[in-house]
Amino acid sequence: MNNFCRLFRRGYATKYSGRVVTEMDNGRSFAVEVQVPNNQQVDPRGYPLPRRDLVCKVVNILQSKTSTSLDPFIELSDYLETLTLTLTLSEASEILKSLHSTSLALQFFRFCPASIPKFRHDCFTYNRILLILSKSSLPDRIDSVRRILDEMERSRVRGNISTVNLLIGVFGGGEDLERCLRLVEKWELRMNRYTYKCLLQAHLRSRDSSKGLEVYQEMKRKGYQPDIFAYNMLLDALAKDEKVDQAYKVFEDMKRKHCEPDQYTYTIMIRMAGKHGKSDDAISLFQEMLLKNLAPNLIAYNTTIQVLAMSRMVDKTIYLFSKMVENDCRPNEFTYSVILNVLASEGQLGRLDEVVEISKKYMNKGIYAYLVRTLSKLGHASEAHRLFCHMWSFHDKGDRDAYLSMLESLCKEGKVAESLDLLSKVHEKGISSDTIMYNTVLTALGKLKQTSHLQDLYEKMKQDGPSPDIFTYNILISSFGRAGRVDEAIKVFDEMENSDCRPDIVSYNSLINSLGKNGDVDEAHMRFKEMEEKGLNPDVVTYSTLIECFGKSDKVDMACRLFDEMLSEGCFPNIVTYNILLDCLERCGRTAEAVDLYAKLKEQGLTPDSITYSILERLQSGSHRKFRSRRQHPITGWVVSPLR
Repeated sequence: MNNFCRLFRRGYATKYSGRVVTEMDNGRSFAVEVQVPNNQQVDPRGYPLPRRDLVCKVVNILQSKTSTSLDPFIELSDYLETLTLTLTLSEASEILKSLHSTSLALQFFRFCPASIPKFRHDCFTYNRILLILSKSSLPDRIDSVRRILDEMERSRVRGNISTVNLLIGVFGGGEDLERCLRLVEKWELRMNRYTYKCLLQAHLRSRDSSKGLEVYQEMKRKGYQPDIFAYNMLLDALAKDEKVDQAYKVFEDMKRKHCEPDQYTYTIMIRMAGKHGKSDDAISLFQEMLLKNLAPNLIAYNTTIQVLAMSRMVDKTIYLFSKMVENDCRPNEFTYSVILNVLASEGQLGRLDEVVEISKKYMNKGIYAYLVRTLSKLGHASEAHRLFCHMWSFHDKGDRDAYLSMLESLCKEGKVAESLDLLSKVHEKGISSDTIMYNTVLTALGKLKQTSHLQDLYEKMKQDGPSPDIFTYNILISSFGRAGRVDEAIKVFDEMENSDCRPDIVSYNSLINSLGKNGDVDEAHMRFKEMEEKGLNPDVVTYSTLIECFGKSDKVDMACRLFDEMLSEGCFPNIVTYNILLDCLERCGRTAEAVDLYAKLKEQGLTPDSITYSILERLQSGSHRKFRSRRQHPITGWVVSPLR
């Protein structure tokens, strides 16, 4: 045992050589100058291996934030001067690899040939910096690669096939890609399987499926086989460019070359078949995927369900949906949107309950909310309300988004009683009522001129909360004014002035419109002046509203003065403003002024609408009746009125 241990014992001693430089007369003491041995190790081929301690030291100098020198490269130069051996190419490559900053790596790459005697970059160090640049997020990354490549060619450094592969991956297309292919010839290289794969992907990233297909054909001639990722990328590009026949040929090649398609391959082919109306092919592809024991993922299920829905196969759509749930693949919002759309288009929304029942293990508040919102947007308020009620009874807590969507849908359909009932029950499911909810219902009540409910809801809001905001007050002013209850509109306006809210332009516009439309033009004009005194600049709506009020009161001169004031204040009238004033002038028989105003309208670059042409038609016919009935326009077929 001892002999065995001695035989394989590893020696740790280091041998030194030296010479005696000083010796005492008695011979008992002397000084020796020791020569430090060259301990740099080499690999089996004789190339020196990187000195790890040296690499770590250089990296620490460059990345140290506590360097004594403002420039770490000055400190690095001082350190390198102490070495008996210069920095090798493999060590430079390791240092580049270890630096965390791309810009610092570039600086070091430039530093080496400029500051280290006899140092000259080779193919491997160029590849290292190119690889670093390819992974960086620098804004001038491509230009930096071009500069490195120019420098490489000027230095007559011959690259290898890895250099070309890196460059193809960086550039991706265009003239740069052509340059890569010229370098293959210049450096007398042979493209390998990986090079062709890089070239194929570069063309496809540039959305050039034709050139990608050419590279694929060249690969086949060379006996190279793409991997599954390259195949899928090519198939996807061909499918998007609607090159259906070529896609099918590549798909068949893929199977013959024993590169088994995966779920993504079949998803691409199914989507393409469905897009071109080949639903039977899509179903066959899906079944083929199942026969190969490839479990469809969410994308595969959604794609096939969409194909079936596009072909209006409701029964098969719901059946596949049931299989999706049965195989524990959770549907997402896209799945439900596709099914909802096909049920709505085929008049079978009653089967939505069947869909909900199938996926009941996945039904949560979020899914219910999405279904309610989608049904509301599609205009199916009754179905949305029924589903909402189901959610309301099924879950202990409600979903605010679904609640608000349902409230908006009911209001849009004019179902005020249901809206008020829903608003009163909001607290039952732990949802706090907010101003948006109240404003939604108040707007609906105002449009239907149900002022008694409007007043009651406003009082409830003030008593129980939430507090009215600027939108609440503006809705109320406009609603009371529309219903002819001007006193109530003024009262709300006064309440707003005494609250934390302050009237804005919309508030004054609503009040001025309410006063003017109900015959109190002088009060409307006073509010207009009050608005200006408070520093609120009237807008085109303010001026147009007041001009219309003056016009309806036969105060045409006041309307014209206000129009001139509007222009002088830099507020440009729109086509509605011009139509209002044109109608005023035409009704009073001031034809010449109306013609001049129309010329001004054209100078401003506005496009006349049907109302403008209706007024012009009356001007030409010379009809200035003060009272006219609404009639159908002979050209457009629209029922037009001189005022909107």
